Amino acid sequence: MNGTSVTALQYQNKPKAIKILVYVVLVVGMGLIVYFGGDVIKNLGNLRGKSALSITVLEGEAKVLLNNEEIGKTPLESQTIRSGENKVTVKGDAISYETSINFLPNTQVVINRDLGVSDVFSSGQDFWMEKSDGTAVLNVITEPSKASVYIDNTKVGETPYSSSTLIDGEYDLRLEAAGYESQSARIKIQADHKLSISVRLFPSPVPAKIALLEGADSLYDIYSANPAATANPATWVKAILYWNKIRGINLSGAGVNKDPVFDYFIDYEGTIYNKDGDPVSVQTLEETSRGAYLRKPDEGAGLSQAAKQAFEILGKAVSPGKKAKILDTGTGWLRVRDVAGLTGKEIAKVDVGKEYTVVEEGLEWVKIKVDDKTQGWVSSTYVKVTE
Repeated sequence: MNGTSVTALQYQNKPKAIKILVYVVLVVGMGLIVYFGGDVIKNLGNLRGKSALSITVLEGEAKVLLNNEEIGKTPLESQTIRSGENKVTVKGDAISYETSINFLPNTQVVINRDLGVSDVFSSGQDFWMEKSDGTAVLNVITEPSKASVYIDNTKVGETPYSSSTLIDGEYDLRLEAAGYESQSARIKIQADHKLSISVRLFPSPVPAKIALLEGADSLYDIYSANPAATANPATWVKAILYWNKIRGINLSGAGVNKDPVFDYFIDYEGTIYNKDGDPVSVQTLEETSRGAYLRKPDEGAGLSQAAKQAFEILGKAVSPGKKAKILDTGTGWLRVRDVAGLTGKEIAKVDVGKEYTVVEEGLEWVKIKVDDKTQGWVSSTYVKVTE
């Protein structure tokens, strides 16, 4: 079996006797059920040489393709899969997962995926059974390797892990690695069979609790010692937003929240992102009440030099606490231009006496927010800026 699917297999020891060999429920380290299903179907005896397939995804809906042909959407249940090697594709809106599986006759394959936001920020599992030479065997491998293996809350080793000393019965299996989300499973060991488990862990994009950056009043400190998480800041931001939506972010003093937490992000390279995780210029930010700084712990505490420069630009360009009141012009209105200066093109007019949010201040011109879609420059001669 290739890839990182979740497989629950059942074997026929006799033509009319099906034994359930594994029952799996996957849970994240936070104690929330992430994956659903895992129950084997009850009529495997009616498959008549075919195989069964069950597929779910954590978030949203995904297309399911078998050997490049669409057979349905998640959650999917099928009992008519041709036995043998099959390519299974789980295709989300932006992320896809693909694996090749050897479907054995009269067995069920269960695939449960968290597609996440990229190949790095995703997770998956394989559970499959094979006949052994009379002993019960458990094999566990993980990506990354060196994950701690716990059986019934007792650490028994690190991955890759193998044991032939477990007696028949059910066990709680937990896998943990620094910088990754832990995963758990309820497994069943049975004599004469080998249970092999392959797990891909999800890199944790945020610390367990997020606190303010030292010396800051609205910029929060997000860090990770995991190179897999920090290597691509743009993907890291998207992973933070995904984590915020699915798992929730634990903000110091506020608790776990699944509603959007941050208005903008600055990474260690000095790039600024909006609340949707898209790189932007400071002038296009609509709200800057609460920001997050993405740093590498090996660069020390505080902002990198590039981030300092970006934050200084942000501080100069954005004045969320200031208002501009339009003074008497003799015409009853004031032109709003696309650039600071009389050569700027008129893009709107604002009325005398009204107040507008200040976006940026220059020497002779002030940039104001006219409405949700329009920002432009007005002459500072005809405005009064107040806190």
